[in-house]
Amino acid sequence: MLGPGRSTKGTAALGEFILLAGTDPAKLEDLKFTNPVASVNPPVTTLDPLRFPKNAKRDPDDRKTGPASFALDGDRKTAWTNERDPARNNEPAVLTLELAEPLKADAKLHFKYRLVQPHGGFNSDDNQTYNFGRVRISVAPTLPNTLDQMPPLVLEALLTDPKKRTTEQSARMFAHWRENNPKFAAETKQIESIYSKVPEPTWALVAAETAKSRETRLFDRGEQTHPKHLVKPHVPGFLHPLPEGDPESRLTFAKWIVDPASPVAARVMVNRIWQAYFGIGLLETSEDFGHQAAATSHPKLLDWLAVEFMESGWDMKRIHYLITTSATYRQSSLVSPALQDRDPKNRLLARASRFRVPAETVRDIQLVSSGLLNPQLGGRSVFPPAPRYLFERPVSYGPKTWLVEEDSQRYRRALYTFRFRSVPYPMLTTFDAPSGAISCVRRTLSTTPLQALVTLNEQVSLEAALGLAHRMLTDEGSLEQKLSRAFERCTSRTPDAEEVAALVSVYKANLTPDSEQAKLFKKTYNPVTLDLSAHPIEKLFAAATVARTLLNLDETITKN
Repeated sequence: MLGPGRSTKGTAALGEFILLAGTDPAKLEDLKFTNPVASVNPPVTTLDPLRFPKNAKRDPDDRKTGPASFALDGDRKTAWTNERDPARNNEPAVLTLELAEPLKADAKLHFKYRLVQPHGGFNSDDNQTYNFGRVRISVAPTLPNTLDQMPPLVLEALLTDPKKRTTEQSARMFAHWRENNPKFAAETKQIESIYSKVPEPTWALVAAETAKSRETRLFDRGEQTHPKHLVKPHVPGFLHPLPEGDPESRLTFAKWIVDPASPVAARVMVNRIWQAYFGIGLLETSEDFGHQAAATSHPKLLDWLAVEFMESGWDMKRIHYLITTSATYRQSSLVSPALQDRDPKNRLLARASRFRVPAETVRDIQLVSSGLLNPQLGGRSVFPPAPRYLFERPVSYGPKTWLVEEDSQRYRRALYTFRFRSVPYPMLTTFDAPSGAISCVRRTLSTTPLQALVTLNEQVSLEAALGLAHRMLTDEGSLEQKLSRAFERCTSRTPDAEEVAALVSVYKANLTPDSEQAKLFKKTYNPVTLDLSAHPIEKLFAAATVARTLLNLDETITKN
């Protein structure tokens, strides 16, 4: 009997069933089987890569899944599967096989079986793993009958006392009878079409309590071989106690955290929101509110925001609105030399904070300014261009599949970029995005030459430059007006005459006809969603050079 499989759809696939037998354990012979019959016989289907999107340039995969005969056809690229549809994938299934010839022996027989399952990923990092989640192998001295080949849940219902049979069991029995009755072929086809429309389930990680709580003891000086008395879930004695009579559970603890008597959660939350807007929290060590934490710059303000947060029903939008509409936030970031010397970190809030935006926002600015951004919300993770060698040995611990998007999906917000913890996306890492190996409350912001090299030469950055160049050349007005609007798209301000003159100079200096460099640039970094054929190659290259300049301005990626 096959239970739920280990694929991401809860299914499994059996490429071949092999049984070896013989009187000598060292010389076992392969037994031949015939008449494979299964309770589930899905149509022949090409293997779905599951995690990864379909991509015309990916390596061809001609492995298939299908009916019971695939388990005995000698072809390891075909496999029997229990996969039907999301509504019934997790139901157990049964496969019966008959020996081609009776097994006879005059001495003790030795057996060895193999479940060949080659329909997983080409390496252990893929999510295909169509292995059995739960399997039972049975043998019988007689040929299989109709009951042996019946779906397990239907057989269970049939063998149940009719007086004790549940409504669900009766429905299963009727559905099985209907599916095998030719008179109801039209109705069965209609019902199957409805089952095929059931959406795929959404993956979710859950925490479930065990039936019996694990015993936890205090260890003498942390030594596991010297356990002392039992300890139970509780909170520090110097804080207010858990509600009397409530179970010692995660839910009780969650309610205790947001209780008005323990305002730490609210203080931590509003401090992190403040940190996002000002680059530094009212309490600088936002990951540490303990005794070794830094001193709060404005303790009364932090407490007031926390109380306001709780009394508003933990309304985050209200806190964002309060901060962004305040006079403190709306100040200019211009600073005098005297104030810079007195308060270099702006802890006195005498001006607006000026700092580089997070790594994901750097990428999003490039895509928005160039007009390439795909604004789709939600959905799967995406795979923008990245150096191939990063996902192969020896750089990667085991090969990893990175199927580069060939449509507008490559221009999704950086938030949706797929990330391996062992191989972080290089562009984001360069701009200080955490790897994801541990929780990160406060990012460090660095300024390195490598960051400029990335935005000047990285694949999507150069495609964004061509996208911005396309917007320049399709704009109306004079050259100065086109360059001025491109400047505004990147920096959100109007350039002065000197800045416009500098951009015009860059444009004209790179306006070289029949440049081989320009042709190679367009061929290599052509955005997949744009048709640039209408623009002369020399103008496109010159405009792209200006775009690269604009996208690499400090002002473009800095919050002023």
